[in-house]
Amino acid sequence: MSYLEERKACVIVWARGMPMDAKVLVIDDEQEICALIGESLGARGLTCEKAYSGASGLQIMPVFDPDVVFLDVRLGDADGLEVLKSLLQLRPNLSVIVMSGHGSVSVAVEAMKRGAFHYLTKPFSLKEVDTLLDKALERLALNREVESLRREHDRTVKQALSGMVGESPAMQEVKAVLAKVAHSPATTVLIQGETGTGKEVAARTLHYLSEQRNGPFVAVNCSAIPENLVESELFGHERGAFTDAKSSRRGLLEEAENGSFFLDEISDLPLGLQAKLLRVLQERVMRPVGGSRDIPVNTRVVAASNRNLFECVQNGTFREDLYYRLQVVPITLPPLRERQEDLEPLLQHFIRQFAQDFKRPPIKIYPSNLEALRKYHWPGNVRELRNCVERAMLLGLATIEPGIAQANKILGQTTQILRRRPSSIGAMPVSSPGSSERDWVLRVKNPALEEVEKELIFKVLDRCGGNKIQAAELLGINRTTLYRKLAQYQIGTPPEPDEAELSDNAPPPS
Repeated sequence: MSYLEERKACVIVWARGMPMDAKVLVIDDEQEICALIGESLGARGLTCEKAYSGASGLQIMPVFDPDVVFLDVRLGDADGLEVLKSLLQLRPNLSVIVMSGHGSVSVAVEAMKRGAFHYLTKPFSLKEVDTLLDKALERLALNREVESLRREHDRTVKQALSGMVGESPAMQEVKAVLAKVAHSPATTVLIQGETGTGKEVAARTLHYLSEQRNGPFVAVNCSAIPENLVESELFGHERGAFTDAKSSRRGLLEEAENGSFFLDEISDLPLGLQAKLLRVLQERVMRPVGGSRDIPVNTRVVAASNRNLFECVQNGTFREDLYYRLQVVPITLPPLRERQEDLEPLLQHFIRQFAQDFKRPPIKIYPSNLEALRKYHWPGNVRELRNCVERAMLLGLATIEPGIAQANKILGQTTQILRRRPSSIGAMPVSSPGSSERDWVLRVKNPALEEVEKELIFKVLDRCGGNKIQAAELLGINRTTLYRKLAQYQIGTPPEPDEAELSDNAPPPS
């Protein structure tokens, strides 16, 4: 086979996998060499620029931005090695192929040591040019793929971290640790922090940063499962393992295969099961209740607690060996009061979120309002802040106020609504004998925000005789939002289909 035929085959193979938009710069004071290489490049459909001096080559470089450079090391106006240095300073990953005569091989070798990709010895053939060009373009394709993967990774990290709002030093440190440990899928992570600091959010962030992001994220609250069911729920059971085990069932740990398993409030896990969990972490196997064989475990375990686990160890309610096994990568989430600089970004984040959810204009936060929020202690942390914003947006409050202050404002506004709209609920009185006008609207025994909202909806619905249309109008929300809240708090029964269809898209009353 002639070289032309070989070259044609080479071009076909190259065209399938090589970059078709590659640009090549030739720097040589011999115009014949530039013409020869330019002819070869043109035959392959590549863009080529020629420079007949080192100075002109360096001028063309930033404008043309080539992917490959053929550089003569013996230029009339400059030292080729110095030109090489300047080229690599402009673009460190540039593939530079140096060209030298027989007497300059040592210079070419020195150029390789200084970062040149390869070298050609003059005189050379087109075949040699093509061979080195192929290698340079392969490198270019690989660099582009790596860069694409890096950008994709950066996007994934940014998206995964978007749920953790805040740029305070404490939160930056938490994000950095999560990003680092995400690449080690077998590493156990312990997340500690007060109630409402976002422990599950951090666990989900870790999951979406990891290679298991496409696998399941299974979360379980150890304090929410009856003690006699915890083992079966976590590890599963075989048929006949106990009285009601009429069939085999996979446990939640097995459901998290190739994903992440989040154990919230792990301090409430019974001592007997702590030993079984320790075996899972150490040996990466588990055994269902009533089972006779071990099942391999391929999931990351993330544990969380709002208690001081070391104190639990000292009190004898938590195993010391499990404590140290969980402490491989400890992460402590700071309370909201210790990261005041994150308060405003969190506020704006939740305002945007609920403005979109409720299709309402966002609440404006004024400096005086922000200062009042900063002075509040926030015992419920980010969760309490989120609930405050949701409540204010839901009920159309003009400002966002923390805790009991907001609950009292809701009480007052609800009473005013009832006075203002007696026709909305018939002739029912605002007060009844033996009670204050606020007693029937809302009697707050616990100022927790979700409880306030639940009781408010319940009382208004009760006074409307169960009429959801009147209740929604009275609350100043559309019926779709009310139905969602009724389902969330399990109040009453689901709406009738014809009632739900009356005004799903109806705007809230002004």
